[in-house]
Amino acid sequence: MKFAKKILYQLVSTVLLAAILASSAPFAEQILPGSALCHAERDPLEEMEQRKTLPIQSNEIADWPEGPAVGAQSAILMEMNTHTILYAKNIHEKSYPASTTKIMTCLLAMQNCTMDEIITFSRESIYDVPGDGSKLGGVDTGDTILMENALYCVLVQSANEVASAVGEHVAEKLGKEKSVAAFAQLMNQKAKELGCTETNFVNCNGLYDDNHYTSAHDLALIGCEFFSNELLCKMSSSPNYHFRLQPEDEEDTWIASKNQLYKGKPYAYSHLLGSKTGYVSQSRQTLVSAAEKNGMKLVCVVFAEETPYQFEDTIALFQYGFENFKRVSVYDNETQYKINTLDFFDTDHDLFGDSTPLISMEENAYVILPNTAEFSEMASTLTYTDAIDGKYVKTDEDNIIATIHYKYSGVDVGSCNIVLFQPEKPVFSFAADNPAPGSTQPSTAVETESSSEAEDSEEDANIIYINVKKVILIVLAGAAVVILILFAISTINSYNFSPKGQSSKRRRSIKKETRTAKRQARRTARLEKKLRKRRIRNRKRH
Repeated sequence: MKFAKKILYQLVSTVLLAAILASSAPFAEQILPGSALCHAERDPLEEMEQRKTLPIQSNEIADWPEGPAVGAQSAILMEMNTHTILYAKNIHEKSYPASTTKIMTCLLAMQNCTMDEIITFSRESIYDVPGDGSKLGGVDTGDTILMENALYCVLVQSANEVASAVGEHVAEKLGKEKSVAAFAQLMNQKAKELGCTETNFVNCNGLYDDNHYTSAHDLALIGCEFFSNELLCKMSSSPNYHFRLQPEDEEDTWIASKNQLYKGKPYAYSHLLGSKTGYVSQSRQTLVSAAEKNGMKLVCVVFAEETPYQFEDTIALFQYGFENFKRVSVYDNETQYKINTLDFFDTDHDLFGDSTPLISMEENAYVILPNTAEFSEMASTLTYTDAIDGKYVKTDEDNIIATIHYKYSGVDVGSCNIVLFQPEKPVFSFAADNPAPGSTQPSTAVETESSSEAEDSEEDANIIYINVKKVILIVLAGAAVVILILFAISTINSYNFSPKGQSSKRRRSIKKETRTAKRQARRTARLEKKLRKRRIRNRKRH
């Protein structure tokens, strides 16, 4: 009887446990991995095919080239300088960036440090990252590494502990606490400066955290800044790298990248400027890359893709951009906005030693248009940088007077600044009471900055500013003086006011009159003689 009760008790307990497990799949996965009670195993390729059916927002724009269907959950193709969005698929969707985070880490390091700085590994930087993740290895607390080598480790091997050490070093150098949290604040500050509104970083390496997220649009903005740096492009396009980890090491440490877009890899892309991969299970494969062809630079971001299709998506988007869009110069094509300047202020006259007009359009400005579009088909608006009652007010911080913004089919495709020329060469000043811009004291021949600023702006201390109005007045006054002097000299040469001079002049005048009278008398006498002879001949005939 007892045995029967025991069997019945175990049977009831098993049924109840099975019911509980069936109602809680996550719990079932932890307790009974691989159990039939778990959900069916996901098929990544099937999910990728489903993602290809998601709407592509850029394909809904009128007269816009149709972009390819990619398997990424979100993707963007952005022109690097104008930030024109050529392709958009869920670009504002919250995504986990994984190791693509590291382009922000390296960007801040590059902008705030020199490559010969020494980084010291803290215990936290080494042991607060998972051991099964991407790591350099071979370092312990107190070990050091050169900044240049560290950035290669972060961008080539995606070393998590090196990224943390770099972040701690930068934070400490900028006066913050030597910690990942302090560096994350700097990352978020930089993201806002770049125009990111959908980003929040909490670590240096991209390891999963629910509060560590971004969007394809924001990561593209960060990528535009990152790939504008030539050295960062070189580092992020290196398939491998070797260096001496410790001075006493007999052999070099070799690191290699898993990125398949690099030269010699299966998906090598010849126009690549640089690229950074990323992966965590919550984000799947992520990739941010840049490429250049025919003078046009594009940044591509794909989120939530399966390997190796993140590389195929990226190449397809680059080809779409380079084959369907073109750069068009604003300076060569703009006719609606004309800048009229006085010839006097056009420095073709070399008045100030330069041939640049004082007000002009930026010559290197351009817009990005579909190949089928014309410059005249765009809509444009003019905005003043600083204005009061609609009129421009010059500020000391910038020489931009106004900006022309261009749109095609409602898409921002570029802009062009109207600028006030500011000479880079030292110029002369004739006004001791004319203060230089931003100065609080009258300027003399040279504006000298305080000793604390002299080292940082040595060239600014040697700039001498010119007062154009006073230069013109001085030139006119000088010309008037010269004319008066010449007139006086002419007058003096025409008249002689000394008594002796007057007598000599009178005698010369009398002599001249006498000679004239004598010549006239001789002519009269000859004429009378001829008349007498003629009368005599006439009498003889009669």
